[in-house]
Amino acid sequence: MKKNILLTFDYELFLGSRSGTVENCLIRPTEKILNILKENQARAIFFIDTTYLYRLEKLSETNANAERDFNIIKQQLVEIASEGHYLFHHLHPHWLDARYLEDINQWDLSDTGRYAFASLNESGKDMLFKYSDSFLTDINAKAHSKNKCNGYRAGGLYIEPFDSFKPFFEKYGIHYEFSVVPGEKKTGEKLFYDFTQCPADRPYSFSENPTVESVQGGFIEFPITKIKIKGITKLLNSIYYRSSKITPGNKLFGDGVSVTSAIRNSDNDGSGKKYLSFEMAISIELLNPVLLALFKRTIKQKHFVHFLSHPKLQSEVSVRSMDKLLQFCNSNFECEFDFMGFYK
Repeated sequence: MKKNILLTFDYELFLGSRSGTVENCLIRPTEKILNILKENQARAIFFIDTTYLYRLEKLSETNANAERDFNIIKQQLVEIASEGHYLFHHLHPHWLDARYLEDINQWDLSDTGRYAFASLNESGKDMLFKYSDSFLTDINAKAHSKNKCNGYRAGGLYIEPFDSFKPFFEKYGIHYEFSVVPGEKKTGEKLFYDFTQCPADRPYSFSENPTVESVQGGFIEFPITKIKIKGITKLLNSIYYRSSKITPGNKLFGDGVSVTSAIRNSDNDGSGKKYLSFEMAISIELLNPVLLALFKRTIKQKHFVHFLSHPKLQSEVSVRSMDKLLQFCNSNFECEFDFMGFYK
């Protein structure tokens, strides 16, 4: 039985008052992820936060620590691309207002006034896409990779309003979109999305709206899979989570501070039903010995599974569990990890 399994990772620092370090948020956890992918012959997509790299490259002209960080990131991205993985666009515009903390070689991203892509003027939007396209194209060239940088994931998943993005998708040849979490909704004046009506179990074409299927559309949406944690699994997971806080293997690699919950949370998060069960995007960082069985069951039940994950949020436990999950997949199914092969 064939399974289409899409492994995606947002390659980014933390986006709050302290970004965390390049070594702990990016380099170390990504090395571990790459080793597991190689061992299990799995291909992944890495969405690269190129607005951060734009700021970092500018700073590297006058700052030795920034220059070191920029070079080590480029080296790792060449490694990722050379191993056959995809490097796609991921823009967090509020990096333009980030403040560098020289004493600790980190960044303060507390100013979220330009978190929404739509808040930028047209020249600002084009500048970010142009830099991202040039940077990722250069990395692929250095890695001798034939992959194109023709996919996108919106920062914070805020892909709406899509008319802010469409001209630049068309200009820079972006055909594949990966931001939609079916069933999720967030209302707000500047930051909003409504993913409640779109298909949830398969990729689909769209034209003007990434949540409305259009057979003749020029773009393809790959919806992120949601997982429901309930009953005894939820209880055991809660117990494991509390008891594991003192276990070294469960400590996150990343060492920064997240963006405020008001920006990253959907409207669904406050539901009272969360005490009995809750749904969330399926991700590698959730993996632990309790949830591994649930993840396996999800893959058994579905033909298409799209993981939304982050290197910075991994732990030793989650990456070991990822290895076990991929071994299970390859032992029990015919697995396609390359999204370009989903249609064969």
